[in-house]
Amino acid sequence: MALLRPSELARIWELHPKTVYLWIREGKLPALRTPGAQYRVRTDDARAYCEKNNLPPLPRNMTSPGGTVAAIGKPGASLRALAKACKARGTSFVAWASVLEGLLAVAGEAPPDVLAIDARCDEAKVADVVRALRRTEKTANVAVVVYDAEANKSSSLAKLGVTSIVPRGKSEEAAQAVVELLDGTWARERPPPASKRS
Repeated sequence: MALLRPSELARIWELHPKTVYLWIREGKLPALRTPGAQYRVRTDDARAYCEKNNLPPLPRNMTSPGGTVAAIGKPGASLRALAKACKARGTSFVAWASVLEGLLAVAGEAPPDVLAIDARCDEAKVADVVRALRRTEKTANVAVVVYDAEANKSSSLAKLGVTSIVPRGKSEEAAQAVVELLDGTWARERPPPASKRS
């Protein structure tokens, strides 16, 4: 799920950035909006657009150098802190307010390095969201941070393989947990997912 800035695409395609923004606004080039209202283009969408319109191809290894973070949650202090922390370290960041849209996007693309989920999601229980992620091979090993969690839910979420659980009202701690997962050694220390029963 590498996300590219329109200015990066303009540089690769040797175009003026306004041309890329125009294609996005006209709906020719699919793009996402960050919580800060910035456009980001998925690498797969950019590659498809290159092929369709005879533009210079993207380098094969084109990914975000700072990793990728996806968030599912209500706009608020925690989501803003996550977006700010990701921007500061050069990490691709995309967020969805809708649980269903977020899950579909995460499952449909290359999985993010870290998925942050707001425990206050109205559409579904966080435990159900994590279970859904763990059921697919593609997202089974994604690091999950649940933020704005109630203290009494921590042990049940930990049993589901949530990597980090941040209590309600700790916006900066949520951002720090994500950054530590991106920078840390969690992947080497994490146990493999439980095998599925047939």
